This record gives sequence, C-alpha cells and structure tokens, in this order.
Amino acid sequence: MTESLKRTEREYTLHINGIPRTVVASGEDLLVDVLHEQLDLTGTKLSCGIGSCGACKVVAQKAPGSPKMAMLACYARMDSIEGLHFTTVEGLPGPGEQLHPLQREFLECYSFQCGFSTPGFLMAADVLMDQLARRPIPVAQLDNRIRQAISGNVCRCTGYVKYAEAIKKTILADPRLTCETPGPAEPQRSVVTFRVRKQSSNDLEEKALVGFLDEVEATIRFEEWLRLDTCTAQVSAKTRSVRTGEPVRDFNLGKFFFKTLESVDFTLDSVDTLDGRYQLDAVPFGTAIPVNIRGRVCAAGIKLPVTADAVVTVLEGTSLRITSRAPVTLDMRDLGLSVDSFAKEFFLRLARTVEITFDLVLEKNEPRGPEVWATVPRSR
Repeated sequence: MTESLKRTEREYTLHINGIPRTVVASGEDLLVDVLHEQLDLTGTKLSCGIGSCGACKVVAQKAPGSPKMAMLACYARMDSIEGLHFTTVEGLPGPGEQLHPLQREFLECYSFQCGFSTPGFLMAADVLMDQLARRPIPVAQLDNRIRQAISGNVCRCTGYVKYAEAIKKTILADPRLTCETPGPAEPQRSVVTFRVRKQSSNDLEEKALVGFLDEVEATIRFEEWLRLDTCTAQVSAKTRSVRTGEPVRDFNLGKFFFKTLESVDFTLDSVDTLDGRYQLDAVPFGTAIPVNIRGRVCAAGIKLPVTADAVVTVLEGTSLRITSRAPVTLDMRDLGLSVDSFAKEFFLRLARTVEITFDLVLEKNEPRGPEVWATVPRSR
C-alpha cells in the first residue's frame, strides 16, 4: 500500500484572519501547505522547512483577544492546531485594507530586499506589540526586547538593523506600549522548575528544555511550633501554569503532554535535619537549615516515593522558605506521563528523566492557626 493511500483525511475548521474556513486534510499535514494549497494564502513563506528560519511564522491565539503566540506554520500539524485562531500576513492590515503601522514602517525604513523573510518578521513584531500592550516596558529595555523577539527569524539579505529600526519606530509611536519606569515588581512566587534533555529534528546537538510551574499551592502544618520533625505538608503544582519561554510550546505541553492531568502533587512523609541539634524554633530568623525530605509525588493516581535535599529558612518570623539544594531526578514514565508518544508527535528525541527543583515561599495563615503556613495566592 502506498503512503498516499494510508492517509486518513477529514474536515477541519480553521479560524483564519477572523473567518472560519473548512479544509480537508490529514492530521500530519502542515499548516503552511494548507494555507498555500487550499486557502490561497501564500504570504506565509516556506523556506527552511525545519522550523529554523521563521519565514513561515503566523500568529496563533486560543481565542480572539487572548495573548498572541508566534507559531511556525512549517512545523504545525493539523492535529495539533485544531480550535486555534490564526492571523497570517494577509490579515495584518487594518480597516479598509490600510497598511498596518508595521508594514508602513517596513516600507519607509527600507527594511527588506528580496522580501521572502518579511512576513515572518511582521508576525514576530505583531506578537511583540501584543505583549507590550499587556505589559509595557521602559524605552531603555526596548532594543534588547526587539532583538529577542526577532531572534528566531533569519534574513539572508540585510543586517537586521532596518528591521529592528522599523519595529522600534512603530512601537514608540504608540504610547501604550512603553513606560517611563519599570512597573511594580511581581510578588515573589513559589515555583517548581524542571529540566529535560531534548533534541528536535533540526537540532545538531542535544539541548535542554527548561521551564517551570508557577501556580503552586502548598500548606505546611507544625504540630509543635516550628519543629521540623512534627510537620506535615501538601504541595500541588498546577500544570496549566507551565512556562518555558515559548507560548506555543507551553500550549503543546498542556494539550499533548499533560493532557487531562491538572496537577502534580507531593505529600510530605518526614523531614530530617542533617544536624539534629538545629530546629527552626531554636535558631535566629534567617538561619538556613539543611534538611532531607521524604515523601510521595502523585500524578494521575500514581504515587512515587522520592527524597530531596533542601534548605528551610524562617524569614522575620512571618515567611517560610523551602529551597532545593540539588535536583530531584524522576523517570516521567513512572508517573504515567506520555513521554514517548509526545516525542513522536513533535519529532523530538526526549529524555525520559526530568530534573526537578523547587523554591517555595509560605506565610503564616492565621485564620487556620499560627502553626499553619501556606503559599501566597497567585492573584495577590
């Protein structure tokens, strides 16, 4: 049987430039091919074909008005993008088909020569402007932020200077996107950080996928005031808060790796101080006490015993901080996570082990008693 006969095709409804469009494709078909061959949207360019040059970038959103994500159309398979809303370079102009401010500045600054990479730069810049509209930055930080935004776009004609100049002029023309001074610092959050070795089909060498979960709920109860050998604890890290620095990757991890798993939980069984002479109730505030933690990690009903080395510190008698001293290494398959199928879906070689570190900040929870400490709600 030929490969073409094995393909299973069905209808997909894509929301492209604000219009629902129905196409017939297989789950393995690439978005860039569907745009070109079925929707006649050829502004999105296919260049390297391996997700390295950025010419095929489009803007993706979970819903209209939600944060924008830059997505590589040469890497996005139909089965992985169903339900998303897309903007291509054809949908960038404003009302009455007027040029978008970015397009005008690209022309006035002579930013491009052959123009093949230009659609990808436009879409990367559009995502950056959406990010700045949600969280403005000081002008002094703008050049570096622009470099970061277009770092995944390759141009073989120019030196990138004119692209950066045009993007900067567009942003500075909108006073909502920048500010005079940095905004208030975000409150310190409890985080669980992970590190996994990976290699994609276009990587020449192995790299590290590093990210964190920043929606962590933890509660610690002391049966005797700050006596570590009498405490119990529960920690829950919500998978919906996964952050890797790339919103599209976060989306894929949530949808295809964690799937219906809402959280990874930890139950504390015991805490042993490395030097039994020291307890939190017998040292000055701010003293870091090394401890060995034993407990169980739970995901999808599977419980896995773990141990961790950590440091516990009481800050001014009102805050408790628990920080790992070394990574905890787990085999993700032991927790029922679909490592191999996820790697196959996204053309990755993905290590089966993950290194986990944590930094938990808790405060006294007076309504539940002075012996109970809990993480600060994220909304605060």
